[in-house]
Amino acid sequence: MKRFVVGAWHWVDDRLGISDLIGPSLKHLVPRDARWWYVFGSATLLAFIVQVVTGVALAFSYIPSSSQAYETLEFITNQAPFGSFLRGMHYFGASAMVLMVGAHMAQTFLFGSYKFPREMNWTTGVLLLGFTLVMGFTGQLLRWDQTATWSVVVAAEQAGRVPLIGDFLAQFILGGKTLGGATLSRFFAIHVFIMPALLFVFIGFHLLLVLRHGIAEPPAGKPVNPATYRAEYEELMRKTGHPFWPEGAWRDFVVGTALIIVIALLAYFVGPPALDKPPDPSILNADPRADGCLLWYFQFLAWTPPPLSPFVMVFSPAVIRCAPVA
Repeated sequence: MKRFVVGAWHWVDDRLGISDLIGPSLKHLVPRDARWWYVFGSATLLAFIVQVVTGVALAFSYIPSSSQAYETLEFITNQAPFGSFLRGMHYFGASAMVLMVGAHMAQTFLFGSYKFPREMNWTTGVLLLGFTLVMGFTGQLLRWDQTATWSVVVAAEQAGRVPLIGDFLAQFILGGKTLGGATLSRFFAIHVFIMPALLFVFIGFHLLLVLRHGIAEPPAGKPVNPATYRAEYEELMRKTGHPFWPEGAWRDFVVGTALIIVIALLAYFVGPPALDKPPDPSILNADPRADGCLLWYFQFLAWTPPPLSPFVMVFSPAVIRCAPVA
């Protein structure tokens, strides 16, 4: 049996070149001091994989129709085998993905890993953070209950305050002038097709940049000199670097395993968010709240003085993108 498996692997590897593709990724050198602070990127990728797997499973039963979405989610939660557990995994996986990508960007910023020659690594990371937040925002509406629908109305009202293009943004979010079936269809397309495709593309590009420029060494307290940095980094890797596999990969494995266990435990014991009442536009005393992965952003806007909030919404992403590289 062992001989058959090994032979089959060699045959497939010879035809597809899997070793030639993956081998350099596993063998690339990483700084010897790159320890537990460097696991957040792979943890984010693993959380995204959890989202894809659970999302595909949920999509088999979900119907993106304003007349059936609520009923299908009730069916998934209360009757479908493992439906409640899958919804819980998807919900807490989203929070984990936002948490991990935030921790990854914080570590990158604090360690100065956005500097030469990794400016594009930082740029693609900021874009991936934005795509992740859009995934969380669009996924909330798919519950199609009172809280989800009014949360989108609040978001459209916020977008409508953006100077010059506010009306266009509000109508783009709602799929028209009011919330309805077109809104749900638009959010479903963005959440299931557009955002995952963009995430796959930019994650691949981000990983290629990591392989090209290497993992940044921990900050040494000296400024980066573009004229000499590459030679200094290559010399450091020759002297103290070690292959990512297995010396570095085992930490990613430990953190990734722990992350999946925590998500699964929360999904099993806490469960998915309870469905509110079906959407009813005649009820105006609703108290919509964003999901946990986006609650911080809405709270940040709530603390912002009203005259400044349009400028904060427009210019804060640009500040995040440009300030570290300056």
